[in-house]
Amino acid sequence: MQPGFSFNGQQREAIRKQWAGQPLSPQEQSLFDDWLAASPENRAVWEELDGEASLERLFAEWKSYDGEAVWEKVAALRRRPSVAPRQPRKIYRWVAAAAILILVAAGAYLLTNRPSTQIPVAEAVTKDVLPGGNKAVLVLADGSEVTLDSAGSQVIRQGATAIRQQAGQLQYDASGEEAAIQYNTLRTPRGGQFRITLPDGTAVWLNAESSLRFPTAFSGKERMVEMTGEVYFEVAQDAAKPFRVMARNGAAIEVLGTQFNVNAYEDERAILATLLSGAVNVRKNGRAARLKPGQQAQVTAGIEVVEGADLEKVMAWKNGVFNFNDAKLKDVMQQLSRWYDIEVEYRGNVPDTEFWGKMGRNLTLMQVLSGLEGTGIHFKLEDDGKKLVVLP
Repeated sequence: MQPGFSFNGQQREAIRKQWAGQPLSPQEQSLFDDWLAASPENRAVWEELDGEASLERLFAEWKSYDGEAVWEKVAALRRRPSVAPRQPRKIYRWVAAAAILILVAAGAYLLTNRPSTQIPVAEAVTKDVLPGGNKAVLVLADGSEVTLDSAGSQVIRQGATAIRQQAGQLQYDASGEEAAIQYNTLRTPRGGQFRITLPDGTAVWLNAESSLRFPTAFSGKERMVEMTGEVYFEVAQDAAKPFRVMARNGAAIEVLGTQFNVNAYEDERAILATLLSGAVNVRKNGRAARLKPGQQAQVTAGIEVVEGADLEKVMAWKNGVFNFNDAKLKDVMQQLSRWYDIEVEYRGNVPDTEFWGKMGRNLTLMQVLSGLEGTGIHFKLEDDGKKLVVLP
């Protein structure tokens, strides 16, 4: 530990909350101010937290430390000569992200690597919830259903079309002209995701609790599909046949060849269409907006275009990550409820906490909750893991 650097338990909690950008009580603020003024070494360490390189080193090494040792690592930071005087609120976003990232990652690591006495085996078996995975149901035009999962390998014949499933992916191959176009629907449950390659070569990823209705072959002057939930598209180019995505409440996204994500869950306030590359037109009720890469259309009664969308956050689900940066508690719980297929209930005066950080979607629910509890929110599982209760 750096000579002269010290803190007690109460001060540490005040430091953690200040670091994460969380509101402090008057008593906590006094504790933090007293700690900061207690010695030049304390201030030097605090100012060092403004340096991204130091925080990156901390996070890169998180697996080597338990909760106490992370603080020892913070205590060991040295002030760089080039560090400018700290502006308390300027570092909020980056430092908060790094702080929660370290706490979350360390929490998940400890849960899986400490002796089993930390969590009774019986409790873990009966209460833990496994993450979602590759699973879906393909509803054929005649109403019959085919269950799909990550282990499946099969070929389904439908007229002149061969539908091939390999693990968590479905591919449509048309070997001739269809006598009549038929429509299929791919549907993922809560706790499921799946990928499909459409007859024109367009690749589509479905998030949990989503659906895609599409023809077995694209004929006519356009390629049209219908979706619910959250879906990511990599559209195959075909200048003669524009690609159109129909979402809820009459919203439509029109493209030629491009990459974009559409979040259109029924329980979300707005439809979010985010463009990664190419160009799209977003339409609703006679209104239209043309997006450039990095822009997001927020569709409610009208269409609002937002510059500089957080593409990493938008695409986190497809990349196997929970990205909780700048996310409210209810937003976080909404993601968990869909991916772990659980009901969420709030009890007591639960604060509307703001989260920062990332976690893998391959973690069990208890691993995720172990990390999130580092922010001061508490949880318990009921009904054999089907209900998550959020407590203050």
